[in-house]
Amino acid sequence: MRVLLVAGSPEPSSAATLSELAREAETVVAIDRGAEVCRAAGIVPDAFCGDADTVSADTLAWVRDHASASAAATTGQHLDVTPADDVRETPQIRGLHGELGIRLFPPAKYDTDLSLGFACARQIASERGEDLEVTVTCASAGRMDHALAVFGVLASNADLAPSLVEDAFTCRILSPRGTQTWELGERACGCHFSFVALADASVVSERGMRWELDHFRVDALRDRGISNVIDADDAAITCHVGIVAAFLIR
Repeated sequence: MRVLLVAGSPEPSSAATLSELAREAETVVAIDRGAEVCRAAGIVPDAFCGDADTVSADTLAWVRDHASASAAATTGQHLDVTPADDVRETPQIRGLHGELGIRLFPPAKYDTDLSLGFACARQIASERGEDLEVTVTCASAGRMDHALAVFGVLASNADLAPSLVEDAFTCRILSPRGTQTWELGERACGCHFSFVALADASVVSERGMRWELDHFRVDALRDRGISNVIDADDAAITCHVGIVAAFLIR
Protein backbone atom coordinates (compact mmCIF):
# COMPACT_ATOMS: atom_id res chain seq x y z
CA MET A 1 0.00 0.00 0.00
CA ARG A 2 1.12 3.56 -0.66
CA VAL A 3 0.80 6.12 2.12
CA LEU A 4 1.14 9.84 1.43
CA LEU A 5 2.53 11.86 4.35
CA VAL A 6 1.59 15.53 3.99
CA ALA A 7 4.02 17.44 6.19
CA GLY A 8 3.79 20.97 7.55
CA SER A 9 6.29 23.02 5.59
CA PRO A 10 5.61 26.78 5.78
CA GLU A 11 6.07 26.81 1.98
CA PRO A 12 4.02 23.80 0.85
CA SER A 13 3.85 22.38 -2.63
CA SER A 14 0.96 23.35 -4.88
CA ALA A 15 -2.57 22.02 -4.63
CA ALA A 16 -2.05 20.41 -8.05
CA THR A 17 0.98 18.43 -6.84
CA LEU A 18 -0.79 17.41 -3.64
CA SER A 19 -3.93 16.34 -5.51
CA GLU A 20 -1.95 14.19 -7.95
CA LEU A 21 -0.04 12.49 -5.12
CA ALA A 22 -3.25 11.93 -3.13
CA ARG A 23 -4.84 10.19 -6.15
CA GLU A 24 -1.89 7.81 -6.31
CA ALA A 25 -2.05 6.94 -2.59
CA GLU A 26 -4.37 4.57 -0.77
CA THR A 27 -4.05 6.50 2.50
CA VAL A 28 -3.33 10.18 3.17
CA VAL A 29 -1.91 11.13 6.56
CA ALA A 30 -1.85 14.82 7.48
CA ILE A 31 1.09 15.67 9.71
CA ASP A 32 0.25 18.65 11.89
CA ARG A 33 0.18 21.79 9.66
CA GLY A 34 -0.15 19.43 6.71
CA ALA A 35 -3.84 19.31 7.61
CA GLU A 36 -4.08 22.98 6.64
CA VAL A 37 -2.58 22.17 3.23
CA CYS A 38 -4.97 19.28 2.74
CA ARG A 39 -7.96 21.44 3.66
CA ALA A 40 -6.90 24.22 1.26
CA ALA A 41 -6.58 21.65 -1.54
CA GLY A 42 -9.95 20.07 -0.75
CA ILE A 43 -8.41 16.74 0.30
CA VAL A 44 -9.81 15.05 3.39
CA PRO A 45 -6.96 13.12 5.07
CA ASP A 46 -7.57 9.58 6.26
CA ALA A 47 -5.58 10.21 9.43
CA PHE A 48 -3.88 12.96 11.43
CA CYS A 49 -0.60 12.67 13.32
CA GLY A 50 1.27 15.34 15.26
CA ASP A 51 1.32 17.55 18.34
CA ALA A 52 -1.15 20.09 16.86
CA ASP A 53 1.13 23.04 17.62
CA THR A 54 1.02 24.40 14.04
CA VAL A 55 -2.52 23.50 13.01
CA SER A 56 -5.49 25.67 13.89
CA ALA A 57 -8.20 24.42 16.22
CA ASP A 58 -10.69 24.99 13.41
CA THR A 59 -8.82 22.75 10.97
CA LEU A 60 -8.24 20.08 13.60
CA ALA A 61 -12.00 20.10 14.26
CA TRP A 62 -12.57 19.85 10.49
CA VAL A 63 -10.37 16.75 10.32
CA ARG A 64 -12.10 15.24 13.33
CA ASP A 65 -15.60 15.94 12.00
CA HIS A 66 -14.92 14.50 8.54
CA ALA A 67 -13.14 11.49 9.99
CA SER A 68 -15.90 10.83 12.51
CA ALA A 69 -18.60 11.07 9.83
CA SER A 70 -16.68 8.75 7.50
CA ALA A 71 -15.96 6.22 10.22
CA ALA A 72 -19.56 6.18 11.44
CA ALA A 73 -20.86 5.79 7.90
CA THR A 74 -18.53 2.95 6.94
CA THR A 75 -17.93 1.06 10.19
CA GLY A 76 -20.40 2.33 12.77
CA GLN A 77 -17.45 3.16 15.03
CA HIS A 78 -16.67 6.42 16.76
CA LEU A 79 -13.34 8.16 16.09
CA ASP A 80 -10.74 7.41 18.73
CA VAL A 81 -8.66 10.49 19.54
CA THR A 82 -5.59 9.36 21.43
CA PRO A 83 -4.75 11.85 24.20
CA ALA A 84 -1.33 13.44 24.52
CA ASP A 85 -0.70 11.75 27.87
CA ASP A 86 -0.99 8.28 26.31
CA VAL A 87 2.08 8.27 24.09
CA ARG A 88 3.70 5.02 23.02
CA GLU A 89 6.88 4.54 21.07
CA THR A 90 4.93 2.84 18.28
CA PRO A 91 1.62 4.63 17.70
CA GLN A 92 -1.52 2.53 17.67
CA ILE A 93 -3.94 3.84 15.06
CA ARG A 94 -7.60 2.97 15.44
CA GLY A 95 -11.03 4.47 14.81
CA LEU A 96 -11.19 6.00 11.34
CA HIS A 97 -12.42 3.45 8.76
CA GLY A 98 -11.97 0.96 11.57
CA GLU A 99 -8.20 1.25 11.16
CA LEU A 100 -7.03 4.86 11.23
CA GLY A 101 -7.58 7.89 13.45
CA ILE A 102 -6.23 11.03 15.04
CA ARG A 103 -3.02 10.62 16.98
CA LEU A 104 -2.02 13.53 19.22
CA PHE A 105 1.37 13.87 20.89
CA PRO A 106 2.72 16.42 23.38
CA PRO A 107 4.89 19.22 21.88
CA ALA A 108 7.68 18.32 24.34
CA LYS A 109 8.91 15.14 22.66
CA TYR A 110 12.07 13.76 21.12
CA ASP A 111 10.70 12.75 17.72
CA THR A 112 9.65 15.20 15.03
CA ASP A 113 6.11 15.01 13.70
CA LEU A 114 7.44 13.55 10.43
CA SER A 115 9.20 10.77 12.32
CA LEU A 116 5.94 9.99 14.12
CA GLY A 117 4.17 10.06 10.76
CA PHE A 118 6.43 7.30 9.47
CA ALA A 119 5.71 5.29 12.61
CA CYS A 120 1.98 5.76 12.00
CA ALA A 121 2.34 4.64 8.38
CA ARG A 122 4.20 1.51 9.47
CA GLN A 123 1.47 0.74 11.97
CA ILE A 124 -1.29 1.17 9.38
CA ALA A 125 0.48 -1.16 6.93
CA SER A 126 1.13 -3.70 9.68
CA GLU A 127 -2.55 -3.75 10.69
CA ARG A 128 -3.53 -4.33 7.07
CA GLY A 129 -0.84 -6.95 6.53
CA GLU A 130 0.46 -5.12 3.46
CA ASP A 131 3.85 -3.98 2.22
CA LEU A 132 4.42 -0.27 2.65
CA GLU A 133 5.48 2.44 0.21
CA VAL A 134 5.73 6.02 1.47
CA THR A 135 5.65 9.33 -0.37
CA VAL A 136 6.29 12.57 1.52
CA THR A 137 5.35 16.06 0.37
CA CYS A 138 5.32 19.62 1.77
CA ALA A 139 8.40 18.85 3.87
CA SER A 140 11.49 20.49 2.41
CA ALA A 141 11.04 24.28 2.61
CA GLY A 142 11.34 26.65 5.55
CA ARG A 143 14.03 26.44 8.25
CA MET A 144 17.31 24.82 7.27
CA ASP A 145 17.54 22.78 10.48
CA HIS A 146 14.09 21.36 9.80
CA ALA A 147 15.03 20.53 6.20
CA LEU A 148 18.17 18.69 7.28
CA ALA A 149 16.20 16.78 9.90
CA VAL A 150 13.75 15.71 7.17
CA PHE A 151 16.56 13.94 5.33
CA GLY A 152 17.67 12.35 8.59
CA VAL A 153 14.18 10.92 8.99
CA LEU A 154 14.12 9.75 5.37
CA ALA A 155 17.50 8.06 5.84
CA SER A 156 16.33 6.31 9.02
CA ASN A 157 13.45 4.86 6.98
CA ALA A 158 15.61 3.84 4.01
CA ASP A 159 14.23 0.31 4.15
CA LEU A 160 10.95 1.76 2.80
CA ALA A 161 12.72 3.54 -0.10
CA PRO A 162 10.65 6.69 0.58
CA SER A 163 10.12 9.41 -2.02
CA LEU A 164 10.01 13.14 -1.33
CA VAL A 165 7.99 14.94 -4.02
CA GLU A 166 7.71 18.72 -4.26
CA ASP A 167 6.84 21.08 -7.11
CA ALA A 168 10.46 21.51 -8.20
CA PHE A 169 11.92 18.03 -7.72
CA THR A 170 11.43 14.37 -6.90
CA CYS A 171 13.85 12.79 -4.44
CA ARG A 172 14.22 9.07 -3.83
CA ILE A 173 16.12 7.46 -1.00
CA LEU A 174 18.27 4.63 -2.35
CA SER A 175 19.92 1.97 -0.23
CA PRO A 176 20.62 -1.77 -0.23
CA ARG A 177 18.19 -1.87 2.71
CA GLY A 178 15.33 -0.74 0.44
CA THR A 179 15.62 0.07 -3.27
CA GLN A 180 19.12 0.27 -4.73
CA THR A 181 18.47 1.48 -8.29
CA TRP A 182 16.36 4.26 -9.77
CA GLU A 183 15.70 3.97 -13.51
CA LEU A 184 14.97 7.58 -14.53
CA GLY A 185 13.08 6.87 -17.76
CA GLU A 186 12.93 8.68 -21.09
CA ARG A 187 10.93 11.63 -19.74
CA ALA A 188 13.90 12.56 -17.54
CA CYS A 189 16.24 13.03 -20.50
CA GLY A 190 17.68 16.55 -20.48
CA CYS A 191 16.82 17.16 -16.81
CA HIS A 192 19.33 18.08 -14.15
CA PHE A 193 20.15 15.41 -11.60
CA SER A 194 22.00 15.35 -8.29
CA PHE A 195 22.68 12.97 -5.45
CA VAL A 196 23.83 13.49 -1.87
CA ALA A 197 25.13 10.65 0.28
CA LEU A 198 23.40 10.39 3.65
CA ALA A 199 25.88 7.89 5.08
CA ASP A 200 29.67 7.79 5.08
CA ALA A 201 31.39 5.42 2.66
CA SER A 202 28.38 5.21 0.36
CA VAL A 203 29.15 3.66 -3.03
CA VAL A 204 27.32 4.96 -6.12
CA SER A 205 27.18 4.25 -9.85
CA GLU A 206 25.54 6.45 -12.50
CA ARG A 207 24.95 5.70 -16.18
CA GLY A 208 23.32 7.59 -19.03
CA MET A 209 24.47 10.92 -17.61
CA ARG A 210 26.94 13.55 -18.73
CA TRP A 211 29.33 12.53 -15.97
CA GLU A 212 29.09 8.84 -15.19
CA LEU A 213 30.34 7.01 -12.11
CA ASP A 214 31.30 3.40 -11.49
CA HIS A 215 31.27 2.31 -7.86
CA PHE A 216 32.32 5.76 -6.66
CA ARG A 217 32.86 6.13 -2.90
CA VAL A 218 31.48 9.27 -1.28
CA ASP A 219 31.01 10.32 2.34
CA ALA A 220 27.90 11.89 3.86
CA LEU A 221 26.92 15.37 2.66
CA ARG A 222 29.87 15.71 0.27
CA ASP A 223 29.16 17.66 -2.93
CA ARG A 224 30.57 15.18 -5.47
CA GLY A 225 27.16 14.27 -6.87
CA ILE A 226 25.74 17.74 -7.49
CA SER A 227 24.50 19.07 -10.86
CA ASN A 228 24.69 16.28 -13.38
CA VAL A 229 22.60 16.13 -16.58
CA ILE A 230 20.61 13.14 -17.87
CA ASP A 231 21.66 12.39 -21.45
CA ALA A 232 20.12 8.99 -22.18
CA ASP A 233 16.71 7.32 -21.97
CA ASP A 234 18.18 4.45 -19.92
CA ALA A 235 19.82 6.69 -17.30
CA ALA A 236 19.98 5.20 -13.82
CA ILE A 237 21.63 5.60 -10.44
CA THR A 238 22.52 2.73 -8.12
CA CYS A 239 23.50 2.86 -4.45
CA HIS A 240 25.61 -0.23 -3.80
CA VAL A 241 26.55 0.65 -0.21
CA GLY A 242 25.20 3.20 2.27
CA ILE A 243 22.30 5.60 1.71
CA VAL A 244 21.83 8.17 -1.04
CA ALA A 245 19.26 10.91 -1.65
CA ALA A 246 18.84 11.16 -5.44
CA PHE A 247 17.20 14.29 -6.91
CA LEU A 248 15.50 14.63 -10.29
CA ILE A 249 15.12 18.38 -10.85
CA ARG A 250 12.09 19.55 -12.82
